Amino acid sequence: MSKRLEEKVQVITNARGHPLRLRRGRRQVRVRQLVDEWEEASRWWQGEQEMRVYRVLTSDGAMWELHRRASCDWRLYRIYD
Repeated sequence: MSKRLEEKVQVITNARGHPLRLRRGRRQVRVRQLVDEWEEASRWWQGEQEMRVYRVLTSDGAMWELHRRASCDWRLYRIYD
């Protein structure tokens, strides 16, 4: 089961831009594993930038899906439990 959120989160990344630590409100978790990463096409005809998607396993055992467009904030799109 998953919960769709689409909320802003703070992300600390490594040199390659992969998430290492995530902060959602007062809660902070460590990324234990980068499960998957892909790029999604955009509606370029409307001026939208392509989006990078990361699916990570966190230190508390949850699976988070993070979205980021170039020059934009990180968004927590979904949490899988």
